[in-house]
Amino acid sequence: MAEAGKALAAAAKVRGNELFAKKTTEGYKEALLAYEEAILHDPEDHVFHANCAATHIELAADGWKPQKKVEAYARALLAARNCTRLGPAWAKGYVRQSTAEFELVAAVAKWEERKKQDEKWKKDDEERAEKTRKEGKEPFTSSFDKESDGEVEASLKLAIDGACLSACEASCRKGLELEPENAALRTRLQALRDAGHATEEAKDRELRNQAAAAPFKAQGNAAVSAKKWKEAQERYTEAMAQDPFDHVFYSNRSAAYAESEDYEKALADAERCVALAPEFAKGYSRQAHALFHVGRYVEMELAAKKGVALDAASTALQDLLKQAQAETTETVVVQERMHKLRQEKRQDAKLQDLMKGLGGNVQMFNPGGGGGMGDLSGLLAGLGGGGGMGGGYGGGGGGFGGFGGGAKARMTEEQMRGMARAAASAPAAASAPAASGETVWESSTSAAAAPAATSFGPK
Repeated sequence: MAEAGKALAAAAKVRGNELFAKKTTEGYKEALLAYEEAILHDPEDHVFHANCAATHIELAADGWKPQKKVEAYARALLAARNCTRLGPAWAKGYVRQSTAEFELVAAVAKWEERKKQDEKWKKDDEERAEKTRKEGKEPFTSSFDKESDGEVEASLKLAIDGACLSACEASCRKGLELEPENAALRTRLQALRDAGHATEEAKDRELRNQAAAAPFKAQGNAAVSAKKWKEAQERYTEAMAQDPFDHVFYSNRSAAYAESEDYEKALADAERCVALAPEFAKGYSRQAHALFHVGRYVEMELAAKKGVALDAASTALQDLLKQAQAETTETVVVQERMHKLRQEKRQDAKLQDLMKGLGGNVQMFNPGGGGGMGDLSGLLAGLGGGGGMGGGYGGGGGGFGGFGGGAKARMTEEQMRGMARAAASAPAAASAPAASGETVWESSTSAAAAPAATSFGPK
């Protein structure tokens, strides 16, 4: 009878694997039923529980409702724990367990944030409804029609409440004791470090494998040369997973993040780089560059000064120091306004890149107050529409300026700085509409322009 049960379980597993390979939501749901059937026939086989965990993880990734994602990851964690209990010497079980733990922590955080946002929306709608009632207007119809999340299943609460990154690290360590070169577990440990979790340094040093890290670094450098920033980030991360103590990996990944305009991550890597190698001048270049783009100019100046003290001949560091000092001589209000203008300039540049395929450019941000609706009219014109809104909303010159090859008024760093100073001294002037035509950002850099990340290539 036992042999017959094992045969039925094996057949159910094969069926589950075939369904899982479809990589569709329905396929995962059917695969889960097959794996659960296998467990009914042979509950002591740890692999069936591991497969259930993997399927719950995929279903969680496919879902969009925060609570449902949390519950799916919690189910994955329970299944993974069954796997490691039944097969404690199988490293892959700890891959499943650490993945479920890591993703569950992240999902819980997003769910909590969503609940706070829902409460805010609900409160705002209640206040609007009360206001319309008092004013005797038509009853306010709330836009908040979200169904209540409901209670979490009791069987999942313990797993959810106990989710933490320390448990995830412990699972990784157990798996790596069994299989020290397991790439998935090493990468998960690196994800913990990147998430700000301080892993055990002594144990990390025992795992250090510089030879295994070298090929990933080379692949990352090749990706940088090809301007494949995401691929470069991934390869440097894999290098770190093998050797988290090489400062160059963090320096290089910082540059790749900066090229992707992910400046918070670029800054985190630069800070890790200088912590590992405080005498490495290029690390301060990375740090100062990232600090510029997050608007922390005083800290940028300090970082650049540290770099110059180590390498006075570095043109990049000298330029960064000058750029920082150009900002720190301004008032705090001007600094804040300049940072905001630069952020909007980058957003506008991204939008124009997206719109190139439609035959021209579109200007959504004009710090002078003009160009907003006029450029929308230009967009409509480029698609065959009319331009009646051009003059009334910021002087689009008839509204057709958003697309086409005419001369554009270009906003430089100096012009932005003048605007920021004027706005800081007379805030009311900042909202006045511009008399000139639409503004399109200057593509070339001026003396005070943002430092180019590409000047800091990988080592």
